[in-house]
Amino acid sequence: MSRLRLLHITLWGPNVPLSTVEFGAGLTLIRGPSDTGKSFMVEAIDFMLGGKSLKEIPERTSYSTVLLGVQLPTGEVVTISRSVAGGAFSLYRSDLRSGPLPVSDENLAAKHNPKNDKNLSMFLLKHLDLDKALIRKNAQGATVSLSFRDLVHLCIIDETKMQSDVAPAITGQYTTKTKEISTLKLLLEAEDDSSIVAAQDAPTSARTTGAKIEVIDHLLSDLEAQLADAPEEGQLRDQLARLNGAIEDQTSAVEGLLAERAALAEQTREVQQAAQGARRELAEVGALQGRFGLLSEQYDSDLERLATIKEAGVLLGFFTPGACQFCGAEVADQRYNHSHSVDGTAFEDSVDAEIARTNELRSDLALTLEELARRGEETRGSWRNAAVRANALAARLQSLDEDLSPGDTTLRELMAIKSGVEMSLQLYVQIADLNRLKAEIADVTQADVAVVSNGLNLTALSEFSAEIAKRLAAWGYPDSSSVRYDRSAQDIVADDQYRSAHGKGVRAILHAAFTLGLAQYCLDRDIAHPGFVVLDSPLVTYRPPESGSPALLDESLPAGIVRDFYRDIQRSFDGQVIVMENLDPTEPLGPDAVDVVFTKTNGLGRYGFLPPKRSTGGLVVRD
Repeated sequence: MSRLRLLHITLWGPNVPLSTVEFGAGLTLIRGPSDTGKSFMVEAIDFMLGGKSLKEIPERTSYSTVLLGVQLPTGEVVTISRSVAGGAFSLYRSDLRSGPLPVSDENLAAKHNPKNDKNLSMFLLKHLDLDKALIRKNAQGATVSLSFRDLVHLCIIDETKMQSDVAPAITGQYTTKTKEISTLKLLLEAEDDSSIVAAQDAPTSARTTGAKIEVIDHLLSDLEAQLADAPEEGQLRDQLARLNGAIEDQTSAVEGLLAERAALAEQTREVQQAAQGARRELAEVGALQGRFGLLSEQYDSDLERLATIKEAGVLLGFFTPGACQFCGAEVADQRYNHSHSVDGTAFEDSVDAEIARTNELRSDLALTLEELARRGEETRGSWRNAAVRANALAARLQSLDEDLSPGDTTLRELMAIKSGVEMSLQLYVQIADLNRLKAEIADVTQADVAVVSNGLNLTALSEFSAEIAKRLAAWGYPDSSSVRYDRSAQDIVADDQYRSAHGKGVRAILHAAFTLGLAQYCLDRDIAHPGFVVLDSPLVTYRPPESGSPALLDESLPAGIVRDFYRDIQRSFDGQVIVMENLDPTEPLGPDAVDVVFTKTNGLGRYGFLPPKRSTGGLVVRD
């Protein structure tokens, strides 16, 4: 069976202690308090399997190289090396655990390229017999080469993803959702999408949907960052109401100015709405002009082609001796028509008729383009006027704010707070608008996803659901027999609710069951799978950093689940599983398990994945 095994993860630097953790063939448990480097280890493993970057933490300073030991399906042991700064990989066909490193046996690019096997993705996929696999990326049947990164998110689960309400099979990115479901389909059915014939008339809009959603997600991220320290929208509205009441008590002397300010604020809102409408209309006009411009060029091309056809037809009849090419008359019976420069023919008449029809269509299109240009100029003028008016209103609002009881410090402070609250509320409004727009655009993506989801084999899904339920039953999860994987939602249904509707403790354990269940499903059926699973905090969310403080199990999880979880993955999981956990096991692990304990206490066992830094006399040194 083709599977990989991770042997160790190591950080090396010329002037720092070597930091390495070895992994067992079955269960490796890495446990200890929070902030001891467990999640950093998960990120480091992901980084060494093609991740873009490695988080910068103080303890990482002076480490230059990451080493990942891997046993290939052939039994050969290789070491993959990479700079902590990222970039390409070096491959050594031996088990290296420290530096300085010799000259590498091979260099592998970081980016997947199916046309060249000199990259990490193709190197690993070839050993899994998946280097030729294609996966579907949209409803039109377009396919792309499977990348090893398409598999990584199904076997390396960090703490954030473990507890996220995003479905386990996907990453939450609209642009890759169809590909991700196709990858799951590949693992469940052991068949790629190379037999699919792509539609030839796939609309351009389908290709740009993902890019649009990415832009909106970026805008949403910026807006949410601005609201990171702001209260919830409801709290802001309550605060605004209280502020308005306090301001009203202090503004008896400036009611006229406040009324004018309110009117100006309303006018500003209306002007902003008008400007936004003008921007939308300009975008529509631009799109129509682009499409109609292409149509106009097509008409011009048609007219040139018809003129060429007409000329060729006339010359054919003029230069060809013998019977007429159009009416069949012999030379003796042919007469020259003095009323025309050339003889008229039915062919020429038909060409002239087509030219006349095309000219008429082009004239109508020209009128339409003129109307669009006029409409565009009017809209552009409206937008400019709205911008000018908005600036004028803003200047007047600023002037009024300065006039409102300049000597009354309390009132001015209230107005400043109100302005900040209004700005925050406006950000919430923008977020709501962007989410509505995102939902509209996502309808196209949902159509792609639905096509791929509906293509999942029901028998395979039923067997996969049974594997998840079996895993949960072994862990003591209540009513596990009713758990199933829903094809349409691409999510686990437990207790008649999707996984996303549960608390983060249940979401984590369901994600662990999905990941381990998928791996075991593949291993049992000899279906290609990386063969290893890395789970970050499947059982607990936080452990206090104080020495001796107990880890806290989520109250929504059943009693005994910790004991049953470790028993099951040692007895009933055939692959390699690496677990990062804050919670200690309730009973000793089996003899084949590897138990790595981080203490976060100097002088007591191993502090963490990386040794701590300490400051002495202004210099930072390592213990």
